[in-house]
Formats: sequence, C-alpha cells, structure tokens
Amino acid sequence: LSQAGHTPLSFRDGEVEVLRHLGWRLRAIPPLHIIGYFLAKGTIFQDDTWQNRPLIEKIPKYVKKYADFFCNLTLQEYSFQEYLPSVLAAAILMASRVALQLEPRWRPELVRLTSYEESDIIDVFTHVWSYYEEQFPGHGHRSISPRGVNGDIVPHL
Repeated sequence: LSQAGHTPLSFRDGEVEVLRHLGWRLRAIPPLHIIGYFLAKGTIFQDDTWQNRPLIEKIPKYVKKYADFFCNLTLQEYSFQEYLPSVLAAAILMASRVALQLEPRWRPELVRLTSYEESDIIDVFTHVWSYYEEQFPGHGHRSISPRGVNGDIVPHL
C-alpha cells in the first residue's frame, strides 16, 4: 500500500472521514441485548396458553431459546440490518411466541414493554418468519417442539 502512496496517517484520515459520515456513532445495540431486557422484564403471562393448553414451567426457557435462535438467524442475513434493533427484537419476540404456539401472539403487556403495537412490527415479523421458513423448509408450517431448538446449531450462509 505504501507504493500506492498510502501512509498510516492517510489511513487515519480515512477512518476519521468514515466516522464523520457515521455521525461518530460507533456503538450499536444488537437485538439480542434488547431481547435480554424484554425477557428479564417478562414476556410470558398467566393467561397465555401453549398449544391451547395451560403453560408449563419450562415455557420461559423455551422462549429464550427461540429468541436466541432468531437473533442468531437474523445476524446471518444482511437485509435485517435495515430495521431498528428494537423493532427487530420485538419481531423476534413475536416469532418466538408464534414458534411455540403461544396465544395470544402479541398482548397489551408486550405493547407496553416494547412500545410497539403488533401492526408496527408485523412486516418485520413476516420477514423474520419467511427467512426462517426459507432456511428451514417445513418447520414454520408444523408444530415445533422446543427440544428441536439448539442455540449452538445455526445454518451458515
């Protein structure tokens, strides 16, 4: 690179220019951190149902597994970068509830927690769910067992 006229100082100048272009915003909060906050505040409710039955004790653990899975899945596809992390996190929360067949899929308590109505996140949820179905054909259309979710196994694109 020195033959092309680049010096450490020219690289620094280029980095400074990029930072100016980005408005000096160096930190991004990924959806995974926002999901962690949502889960800590509570995303399962006494009158939720699971596959048309009362909830079982392990449901919060299953929601976390699905949320981690969907966060990892969306990290692998650049098109999800267009969404605000909080919107994507809310859509991932909805996808986790849908994957577990929790009803209702979105609640007033979740609106208060996330600040998003279902109508605010439905397009992002649809993108997440469509991408999931594309990567795992047949999984989105059938009953999904929480045992089938393993945060360590995520397809590589």
